[in-house]
Order: sequence, then structure tokens, then C-alpha cells
Amino acid sequence: MFQSFASSIADSGLNRWIAETYWLWPVLEIIHFIGLSIMLGALLIIDVRLLGMLRSYDTASIKRLVPLIWFGFCINLASGTMFFVGDPMRYSINIGFQLKMLLILIAGLNVVVYQLQVRPQLTGWNTVSMPTIARLVAITSLATWGGVLLLGRLIPYVGTG
Repeated sequence: MFQSFASSIADSGLNRWIAETYWLWPVLEIIHFIGLSIMLGALLIIDVRLLGMLRSYDTASIKRLVPLIWFGFCINLASGTMFFVGDPMRYSINIGFQLKMLLILIAGLNVVVYQLQVRPQLTGWNTVSMPTIARLVAITSLATWGGVLLLGRLIPYVGTG
């Protein structure tokens, strides 16, 4: 089923435009890197604070970094979609890409836990140690996004089947 979806994308005009525009792929790479830098930079500060470090950043101020994370994520979602559309047959069978998507799904579930369990209680944690759930969310975030970063770089080099 996924292969037929990828095949239909391969026959699209957008696929041809991406494949035939010689300068587009490098521009997408740059945009993807910028989005990743924005997202991971803000996320790193939040995660390190949730681990109990960077105590000079109060929990109210780290909440203000969340829009930056979403901004970077949206940039990466758009540029990553363009990568997939530009070469859907390769990406659809690439184990690195598949594992990257799995880690992004896990990271998304981790965001749900953060939103429901951690974020509502952040303001009271400036003077006390962070609870276990906050630390687990931070560790999961660092591990999954670190894995996403690693797998993204490995996509061109790992097997496609």
C-alpha cells in the first residue's frame, strides 16, 4: 500500500519539478538544517532545564521557547515532505528513513506526555527538584531527536531494502 502511494507521488508534477530543478535540493537541505537548528536549539534548553540543570532559566521563561520548537518543526515538516516527494521510491524503502519516522512518532507521543503531565505544573518547579516524569520526558526527547538527527544523516548511506 505504501509503495503504491510512493509510486503515485513519483508520477506527480511536483516530483518532476523537484527532480529537474538542479538548485532546489541543496536549498531544501539548507532550509532543513536551519529548521532543525532552531527546533533542536530551543528543545535542548528545555530538556536540559527539565533535567534540573540551567536553573538560572525559570520554568516560565522556558515555556516561551515552545513556539520556536514548533516553528522549526514546521520548517522541517515542509522541507522533509519535499525531500520525500522528490524521491519517494528511495525514501519509502529506506530503513534509515523508516526508523527516523518511527522516532518522530515516538517524539510526538512524548510531546503529548509533556503537554498533559509536565507543562501544566512547570511554574511550581523553580525551587524544587524536577519530578521524575519531567526527567523521563527530557531524556526521551533528547534520545529520540538525537536519533532522528543521526538517522537523517544516514539516509543517503544506509540500505534501501
